[in-house]
Amino acid sequence: MSQQDSDHVRMGRLSRPHDGYFQCGYCKRHYNRADHLIRHVRSHTQEKPYVCHVCGKGFARPDLLKRHATGHQQRDGKRKRPASYVHASRVTQACTSCAASKLKCDEEKPCRRCRDRSLTCEWLQQDLQDVSPEPDQVRENVLPSPMSGQDRREHETRNISTEDVIMNSEQETQEYQAVRGTPFTASNMAMENFSPYDELDDPRFSIQSPLPSDAAIPSSSACVSELDGAFFPDFHPNTLIPSLNQLMELSQAETIHNSYNQHDSIASSMQLDFDLNDVDFGLIESFNERISQPADHPNTGTSDQETDRLDSDSAIAIGEEAYHKSSLANWTPIHEDHGYADQDNLSIPKSIDSPENINTGCNKTLTERLSPSSRDVIFGMVLKICRKANLSRIMRSFPSTELLDSLLQSFFKRHTAQIDSWIHAPTFKPNEEGPEILTALAAAGAVQSSIPTIRKLGYALMEIVRLQLPEKFENDNATTRELRVLQAYALVIDIGLWSGNRRRTEIAESFEQPSVTMLRRALRFRRSTYPAVIVQHDEYGPNLEKKWHEWVQMESFKRLVYHFFLHDAQASIALNINPLISYAELQLPLPARRELWEAKTAEEWKNFYLSCSTTTIGPGTDPDRFPSLSDTLRDMSQLTAFERLIDHQLAGLLSLHGISALITEYHRIKSISRGQSKHWHALMIQSRHQELYQALQHFRMICCGREAAPEILLIQEMMAMLLHMSLEDLQLFAGKEDKKAARGAYSDAVEWIKSTDSRRAVWHAGQAVRVASECSPGLSLSGFYAIVIYYASLAFWSYGVISSRVKDTGTNLHDRRDPSYPTGPAPPAPTILLNEEPHKATTDVQMFIELGRGSPALKTGGTAAAFLDDPSATIDFVRELLRSSFRDDDEAALPPLVQSLCQLMRDLGNAAKKMKTRQTA
Repeated sequence: MSQQDSDHVRMGRLSRPHDGYFQCGYCKRHYNRADHLIRHVRSHTQEKPYVCHVCGKGFARPDLLKRHATGHQQRDGKRKRPASYVHASRVTQACTSCAASKLKCDEEKPCRRCRDRSLTCEWLQQDLQDVSPEPDQVRENVLPSPMSGQDRREHETRNISTEDVIMNSEQETQEYQAVRGTPFTASNMAMENFSPYDELDDPRFSIQSPLPSDAAIPSSSACVSELDGAFFPDFHPNTLIPSLNQLMELSQAETIHNSYNQHDSIASSMQLDFDLNDVDFGLIESFNERISQPADHPNTGTSDQETDRLDSDSAIAIGEEAYHKSSLANWTPIHEDHGYADQDNLSIPKSIDSPENINTGCNKTLTERLSPSSRDVIFGMVLKICRKANLSRIMRSFPSTELLDSLLQSFFKRHTAQIDSWIHAPTFKPNEEGPEILTALAAAGAVQSSIPTIRKLGYALMEIVRLQLPEKFENDNATTRELRVLQAYALVIDIGLWSGNRRRTEIAESFEQPSVTMLRRALRFRRSTYPAVIVQHDEYGPNLEKKWHEWVQMESFKRLVYHFFLHDAQASIALNINPLISYAELQLPLPARRELWEAKTAEEWKNFYLSCSTTTIGPGTDPDRFPSLSDTLRDMSQLTAFERLIDHQLAGLLSLHGISALITEYHRIKSISRGQSKHWHALMIQSRHQELYQALQHFRMICCGREAAPEILLIQEMMAMLLHMSLEDLQLFAGKEDKKAARGAYSDAVEWIKSTDSRRAVWHAGQAVRVASECSPGLSLSGFYAIVIYYASLAFWSYGVISSRVKDTGTNLHDRRDPSYPTGPAPPAPTILLNEEPHKATTDVQMFIELGRGSPALKTGGTAAAFLDDPSATIDFVRELLRSSFRDDDEAALPPLVQSLCQLMRDLGNAAKKMKTRQTA
């Protein structure tokens, strides 16, 4: 008979299908009691928590340790029990009344209980001995012989001495407390309506469906068969676990808030009649102490210092301090935080008030220069918003016309080079525009500067526009439909979200809803709002100029709507929130070709319009042929079918962000389908995962060719990475909230490490790092793209920290239930470079992803590599990559968001290094 089968016999039964309500996650055996299941799991994990204090030998069960301890010889050569195992005296025989009630009896005949209750005290006639038999004699004489097979199993189950039962019950109660996360007391069971059939939180345990309504509920004596009063008349079974009937009565009673009242209520309802003169009920004292403890202290068995030490050793929330110092943490307002706090930065020194400090190059994007009168319009709005205490200083040193014009030129130079270009530069006339859009554009250009003083000027101008726009909307509601005002609103939100400042980020998040509502109510999400503009060959002069401006107006609104969709999707990923705009409601056509958008004159626009063949675009073309975003998500092959009609790069970027909403929805459904979900089936979740991965692969074949922009490739790899990992769980594990949340995410993170999803995630993270190194310096790795690089580093860091911890505990990273799990001695592990070109990927990469064979690493240059099992090295490499994408070596010259992310990654690397040093020591 195997060791596991012998354990099953010792626990009173051989496992049968669906026999019992506690199921082992390894071999699927069932048990009626949780402590039996815990004892059985140790046969799989080979855990031996009970150590002999004399020789240090470990045992899986406390009774084996006790039996072993009796074998140690003392100096006189006699075998004696250690002092901790001296068992209490008991009566030689209980009367029939006490034995039937499983209550304590005494040596006097009639016994005291029968005398007090005027009962007839009877007992079986047999020879009484002066002393209680030894445990071995009890095992031999308790049951008659011969015995049937069922009787023998019951006998072996009950073949435990009183002190064994007490010690086992107390130890396993503590273990059960650790699994449940709360003290295992009668008060907690009453408050939580606990039953032995509730699901355990430990992922190794799974529980079958509950009993039918007409099934009989067993009593506590059936669940605790060892404590049968026929063999242990001195021990009351309800001291360990109250009966289910009593718990049901307690759960129906009035809720008691005071913990002491809970203790009194339970004690009175159980009606215990104990006489503690002869027997040591130390377990009951600890049981009562646990009941009297407040319910808000679930971990009373472990001190705070010991809990912190265990968390540190287990890598729980080691980045908590680093995370809360970063700009990604939550913002707690103080009295000094308000919209007027930055107004001192509206005045700049004369030495900086020069266009030479703004690197715009020789080419000017705007043909018209900002006039002094337009500068005075901006200045007038600033004076209107500013407080009187700051007016004199601002009036003396407000930015000059030349500096503001350079800021406008700097913005449009970067804006026209982006895939998402949504403000039409050729028709923008600075001296004909309102102060809101001019100030917002100057602020957007200033925050991109490498000079800290000019950056602060940009954030101060942004606050001015943010305070001015609500007043403008209230004075005239018709302005909520004006293009320039909505564009200024979008610039304010963009600047705030990627500012690296927690206050501005929160305000930008909250201010997005009004702008989305204004566009939605203006029907800008619908196709009918964008009629066709048809151009003929014989059109010239004012008529052609009018049609061009009409087309630019509609195309600007179209691109503004899609810009808000991109902003909303990126904010959803960066802040882990639900998006405000659904991809399904965007029925408007995709943006037109880039050549049409960048045309500088009406004649040039007409030539590009007519240069396409009549089969693609031209006179008489039905505008309904232009696909919308929902159309491309339904069939991504339309991206290539209409590539001569639409802005192909922008359409690909929009499709990726539409898929991101589907990935977010997948993780939401997966989070509520964990455990024994009644409404969501695991097959449905797996099918959804496969569909999303196939969609990303299809997108890669269609849009990720040689002409694809690095930004699209970077977002595509990030989406594949996020599909295979729960960003929320990894952030919680790293310390996003507190240690309690980190402990809850740790078990899910360990399961992630053991799956192929973790290896696919780090592979795509490595590809994202590779693409990031190819982006043009200072252009792409800012704003949301800096967040993407941080998430890739978080995937590397989490994989290294958790896998190292799992290996230290002796757990294999692979699931042994997988039939493809390799057996025998492992071959030498090859180095898997995650940031190599995809076409250089060998079979070793596939072996790493599918079977986990190999040592993942990042190529850092030449033959050097940073292995993922050294989290500090990998995260330092990614941090240096992000930092080096900007030309200036000065740390203060980096954008604030990039500075915050670099500091966060540095702190995470230092935390991992300290943890590794502690484990090595």
